[in-house]
Amino acid sequence: MRKEIIKLVNELAIEYDVKILFCVESGSRAWGMESKDSDYDVRFVYYRKPEEYTKINPKPEVISASFNDKLERCQPEGCLIDMQGFDLLKFSKMLSSSNPTVIEWLNSDIVYLGNKPEEYVRFSKELFNFMSIYYHYKSMGKQNYLKYIKPQNHLATPKKYLYACRGIICALYVKEFLELPPIKFPETLSKLYGSDCISDEILNLLLNIIDNKKSQKEKHKIENIEILDEFIEKQLKIDEAPNKRHYHLPNYFNDVIIPIIHGV
Repeated sequence: MRKEIIKLVNELAIEYDVKILFCVESGSRAWGMESKDSDYDVRFVYYRKPEEYTKINPKPEVISASFNDKLERCQPEGCLIDMQGFDLLKFSKMLSSSNPTVIEWLNSDIVYLGNKPEEYVRFSKELFNFMSIYYHYKSMGKQNYLKYIKPQNHLATPKKYLYACRGIICALYVKEFLELPPIKFPETLSKLYGSDCISDEILNLLLNIIDNKKSQKEKHKIENIEILDEFIEKQLKIDEAPNKRHYHLPNYFNDVIIPIIHGV
């Protein structure tokens, strides 16, 4: 599918008259917990000709497109390939405010096109706001648990369990190690063995769920797992964000953006 994705991204670049800075995989495939029928969440950063940024009516900051298994345009619901790209300026603003979504783009190890600027990668690993990342992951875990697991009458998909647990555990990881969690969720789990914040029993259980999910379809359902429910409920009651200095660097990207746009 790699060649097909690269072809589609290049076609979008021609259609919208933009250049692709880099293009990566996001979502379950990037996190190492996909099912055999998982879709592809393709994310990219693009930039326009320099003169486009001086016009009163700028072009859209987001490009979105969805494709089915025949590589034809389709609605996002049920698509095989979901693509979304941000203009470089929008992406930079989001990153400067430590937006966790774009930070994960920079840490994806599935790269389809281009190169991630070193300054952006450094920011995403060393200079981000720990509080923002912590509360994002905690909120992601809470939303998935309350919406898809708790009210589902004892049946939930492994995907939703993993999404809920990933949010909770990545928040724990940030607090425990004061660093960004590995993009691969199994690696995050492995690094927490022996930690006081989570039992090895739960880590083993989650790794087994991930292994089983890879051979199942996305909508396969399982019985609620009491030990995981109790773990999530307990963590949602705890509110202890990491205490680490945040570097406020509003102009950090200015010297990086101009050379990229001008092709220097």
